[in-house]
Order: sequence, then C-alpha cells, then structure tokens
Amino acid sequence: MSLDSLLYSALGHNGDDLKFIFVGGKGGVGKTTSSSAIATLLAQHCNKRVLLVSTDPAHSLSDAFRCEFGNEPTSPGMENLHVMEVDPTETMERELNKWADLAKEIAVANDGEGDGKDGENDMVAKIKQFQEWLSGIPGIDEATALSSAIEHIESNKYDLIVFDTAPTGHTLKLLGMPDILQAGIEKLQGWQTTLWGYWDVLKGMGNSASRNRLHAKEEVAEMLENYKRGIQKVALMLQDQRRTRFVVVCIAEYLSVSETQRLLSELKKNRVRASHVIVNQLVVENALSKDELEELEGLAEVGSLMLNQELLAKTVKSCQLTTSRKGIQEKYLGQLRAFPETKDMLDSICEVPLLAEEVTGNEALRRFAEHMVRNPPSKAESASSSTDSGPVRLYDDELEKKSAGDSEEKKAEGEASSWTPSKGDSVKIKGLSKAAQYNGLEGVVSGALDAETNRCGVRIEYNGKAKTLALQMKNMTLLHKAKKAKSDKSSDSASSKSAASPPGGETMSKAMQVLEDPEIKALVDGNPAFKEAVEDCLANPMNIMKYLSDPEMAPLVSKAMSKLNF
Repeated sequence: MSLDSLLYSALGHNGDDLKFIFVGGKGGVGKTTSSSAIATLLAQHCNKRVLLVSTDPAHSLSDAFRCEFGNEPTSPGMENLHVMEVDPTETMERELNKWADLAKEIAVANDGEGDGKDGENDMVAKIKQFQEWLSGIPGIDEATALSSAIEHIESNKYDLIVFDTAPTGHTLKLLGMPDILQAGIEKLQGWQTTLWGYWDVLKGMGNSASRNRLHAKEEVAEMLENYKRGIQKVALMLQDQRRTRFVVVCIAEYLSVSETQRLLSELKKNRVRASHVIVNQLVVENALSKDELEELEGLAEVGSLMLNQELLAKTVKSCQLTTSRKGIQEKYLGQLRAFPETKDMLDSICEVPLLAEEVTGNEALRRFAEHMVRNPPSKAESASSSTDSGPVRLYDDELEKKSAGDSEEKKAEGEASSWTPSKGDSVKIKGLSKAAQYNGLEGVVSGALDAETNRCGVRIEYNGKAKTLALQMKNMTLLHKAKKAKSDKSSDSASSKSAASPPGGETMSKAMQVLEDPEIKALVDGNPAFKEAVEDCLANPMNIMKYLSDPEMAPLVSKAMSKLNF
C-alpha cells in the first residue's frame, strides 16, 4: 500500500544498491507529479543526493516545482535534490551534429587526393546514411538522453537518479533499442573497416593528407565505440536487478489499468524489474458507500425545514458522483491486484487519494509525497552514506567481459570461416534460429559461394530425404575439405602462396581487379605513363602504393575509387 520498500532499497536493504528509478505510464495519470514526489521522498527521508531527470518531450517538471529547469542540474530549493529537463530532440541533434562535423573533417582530410567528384568520399556518404538511419529509429532520442544522464551518476555527484519518462509507447520502444542500435553500429564499423582498407591501398599512406586521414579514422572509431558503449549502458541499466526499479503510474480506469498490465508484461519479458504501481486520484476511502448514499437520498426526498433544499440537492449530486467513481475504481483496483504480473513482480500497489488541492510547488509536493509512505526510514536509518570518492564507472566491467566474450566468439567464427567453400567439402550446420531442426546435421557443399548473398548450396539428408539448403558462411563449420586430384597440385601451390601473402593482400587483389575494368583500361591505354605504371604493378603488386601516391595518378585513382562498390 506504500513506497516504503523503495526507500529501504535506496538505503541498501536486502543487498540492493539502488541507483536508478524509472517512473512511467500512460499520459495524464500524474506521472510527473509522482516522479517529483518520489525524488522528494528519497532526498528527504533517505538523505540521498538525488537527480530528477525528465526525458519526456512534453516537459512538466518546471510546472510541478514552479521553477525553471534546463539541460543542467538545478536545485528547486529542496535539500539534496537537483532537477534537469533533458530535451531528447536537442540531445539527438547534438549527437547527429557530431557525426556531421566528423563527415566534414574526413572530407577535408580527403581534399586534393583526386578530382573530388568521381572519387566522392564514400565514408562521408556512409556516415550520412548512418545519420539518417539513426534519426529514424523510434525512441532513439530518449535512449540518447538516458545515455547522457548516466554520466551524472558516474560523476559521483548523485546517489540516485529518478527518470520521469515519456508515455508508455516510448518506454516500450526503448526496451528494444539496444539490439537495434547494436546492429546499425556494427554495420557502420564494418563499412569503416572496408573503406579505410581501400583508401590505404588506393590513396597511399605517404602523402601530405595521410596524417589528417589517420586522425579522422581514429575519431570515427572512437565515436562509434563511445556511442555503442553509451547505448549498451542504457540496456544494462534498464535490466539491472540490483540498481534499477521501474515504478508504473496509473489511475483506476479501464484504459489506464489495461495499459498498465501490458507495460508490466513487457517489462517482465525484457527483464526490467518493476517494483511498484502507483494508483492516483482515488476516492475509495472517503466516498459514501451505496447504503450511505441511499440514506442521504432518503433524507433529501422528505426534506427538512432545517436544511437549505438547494444546498441539500447539490450535496446529493456530489455524493452520487463520488460514490459512482468509488464503484468504478474498486472494480479496476480489484482487476489490477488480480493480474498475474502484479502478483509475480510487484512489492506493493501504492494507493494515493484524490486531493482537494492542486499539487504544484515544493510544499504541495511534500504533502502529496507523504500519502505514498506509511513507515518511512527514521533519521538514524537514513544517516548519509554518500561519499565524495571521485568518479565511478558503471558497467565497465560487464562491458569488458562482454567484449572479451564477443572477441573470442568472433575469433572462433573467423577461424571456422577462413576457408572458401568448394564443391565436395564436408560441413556441419549451426546457428539457425528459424530452422533450428537442421542444426547439428552434416552435409556436403554442392555449389560455389555466391559473392552477393554469401551463401552456397549444402546437400543434406533430412527425415530420409535428400535436401539442398542455401546457407551463409556463419551457419557452417568446416569438417574437412574435399580431396583434390593430383592435377590440382599446382593450384594448391598457388593457393599456399596466396595464403602466405602479407595482410592487406585481399584488398590489393580487389584493387587490381578494378584496374581490369574496361573504362580504366581505356584510360591506361591512352596514357603511356599509366600503362608503364600498370605494367610495373603487375610485375610487383607492392609498387601500386608508389604510383597511386603520385599526384599525376589522381585521375586514375579517382576513377578507380568510383568503381569500388561498398
């Protein structure tokens, strides 16, 4: 019936280390007032340094406290409490502008290394694509705002952050955000690896712009890694069973209670710990019962010389309204208590009465907050445990372990996929999620690898019938290569030499293929210097670096760049 257990969790009871409280729910149910009251309780009863943050685009904290807030923490005049209203749109614009500035920096680093048109900077194009993709993800603005708020906890200036979140729909989108972002960021990381590899080969590393390009390259990698870690921290924060609680706010009506059940279900599915539901605007305790209302109506019907009849009629109407609301609220409170999600997840349902006063300003918020607790911590229990031990790093250990695990997994995958499938190779199928029945089966490669789809045919036997699957490299493990005829020795020798080539050989081979393009050939045939350069490079492929760093070769470089498809 109260938020007492939330306050005790903030004090470290039951092994908890509460740092983050999310307050969410349907719009118009008192979410902002409730989050403001929770922050007030934590600052007052727990003696904790509290930061209240709004990530709702329709900011209302300024109205609740009757004080102007912005992107920097500001005190509303309460001890231990600071408030800030993060504008998700503005935060997202700043993030996108960083990428735009980086694209310009790369373009500058690439200036003068071609005619600038056919050799349009591909990394700039890819960064712009990433910007467009990033800005189009539903809920990305709030995720970015949350990521920036983690810095305030890591600064060790605050013990707790209370988030006044956007309405339910935004919250649900937020839960799926990390996986979506992870896929997009990894794609851009893949783009940058490929693109820088081509640049290193085709543009040379010894020219005047190489240092600028190297700086831009490092900055791209650093920004991607920082953004990735920020979003990963949001995911870890949301699902942190010790440090995070989600408090759902509703009113006892059909739409709000139904949405609360859906939200609780989604939170459970996404391993987010919901601890309380606050039910606002209740008249259950103070409204007349049906019997009491009938008695009042009887008195009004026979009348009394002692009572003003108009006043009596208004009194009856008012009581009819509150009694009717009481019946509705009792019905939906009963449904809320009976939900399986409520029984499985929650510590308590906090019932808050409808108040006669408007809840704005510090004193009104304090009075409202007291309706949410029954036996709050005493002063002795809430003696300050805050320390100024300097900045802390949340989730870095978890991310490092995850990164190490991912690296080992990728290494294993890389070792398994370092071969190129050939007809007759024996493979084992793995990692299929939608067709998991084939996992573990052995098969034989029946066709060459398709360069566009990265798939090849694998012939298997399933349920007594022959079947051919089109599998990606990641879904196959090589068991053993097909036996080669003696006549293949020469090709084996060539393959061995190729395998022994230095790093970058694959990129060099692709660059040479570009030089075989008919348009490039025509350019070479029309210029003796180009022809000599090509012949020299064919004799010694490493010489391509020397010729492609020559300013006279810029037109050829530009054309070659335009022929590369990323």
